[in-house]
Amino acid sequence: MKIMHGDCLKHLKMIKTESIDCIVTSPPYWQLRDYGVSAQIGMEESVEEYIDKLMSIMNELHRVLKKSGTFFLNLGDTYSNVTAKYWNGVNSKLTVENSKFEMVSQLRKTNVSRKSKIMIPERLCIKMIDSGWVLRNEIIWHKPNALPESLTDRFTNDFEKVFFFTKSQKYYFQKQYEPYSEKTLHSFKDGIMPTGKKKILSAGESKMAMKKMDKPWRAAYNEKGRNMRTVWSIANKGLREGHYASFPEELVRRCLLSGCPQNGIVLDPFLGSGTTLKVAKSLNLNGIGIELKKEYIDIAIHRIGEDLFTKIQIV
Repeated sequence: MKIMHGDCLKHLKMIKTESIDCIVTSPPYWQLRDYGVSAQIGMEESVEEYIDKLMSIMNELHRVLKKSGTFFLNLGDTYSNVTAKYWNGVNSKLTVENSKFEMVSQLRKTNVSRKSKIMIPERLCIKMIDSGWVLRNEIIWHKPNALPESLTDRFTNDFEKVFFFTKSQKYYFQKQYEPYSEKTLHSFKDGIMPTGKKKILSAGESKMAMKKMDKPWRAAYNEKGRNMRTVWSIANKGLREGHYASFPEELVRRCLLSGCPQNGIVLDPFLGSGTTLKVAKSLNLNGIGIELKKEYIDIAIHRIGEDLFTKIQIV
């Protein structure tokens, strides 16, 4: 495992071209938190400047990713022309009692109508597609334990998106499975299709032949389950260590199981508390992380853990 301390773009330029198998990351969201360090991303005055900075990083990620590589990007959105309240300070613990933090208010400056979602992830994705990235899926990360919001004129947001990109049309992907629904399992058991038609249970006729004869066809049952869908319901778990912007391990695990080959190299250019490398280690994968804030590197090292088989190199 290797952790690079400092500016993300600068360290990315040090990574060898087409050396990474899988990238899983979540950049700082726009005007959500001031991490109290110079060269940080997320506190730009305009959305355009924020997206331009991210695109510079996306271009470098495209360079270091193998032709067979995959990229899972989690990025949140925000609303236009509302007061942005974010935590400012050097201590990583998000508590009102912490005197090293103060709540800072700032009016978000955009050309988008007031109270409208800005669609930052989609704006970035379109630029990425235009620059050569291949967008394969938009995964909905549903949060069953989403925090309530103090509002009266819209619904509570309880999901974020994870964008599944590749560098080329042919890439590594390991199909993942999920359990069948109760209705589907019942239909397999009693010979009734989910549509209500009876299935032909006799062998010897293909699905194509059945369609030509306008007969119902036998659905294929797979003991592993059905192909995994794009809505993932995963609870967000907080960390005792104090980094409050981490994504859950199960989310990363699904990305790595599907998108990283055995003994592959995983990259997280916004390492934060180290969740990506922690999961990579549990799957016997190699990992590289980049983090600007030293306090978060300390948290990541503690979470990943060094042992006889895992040594963490700090650069």
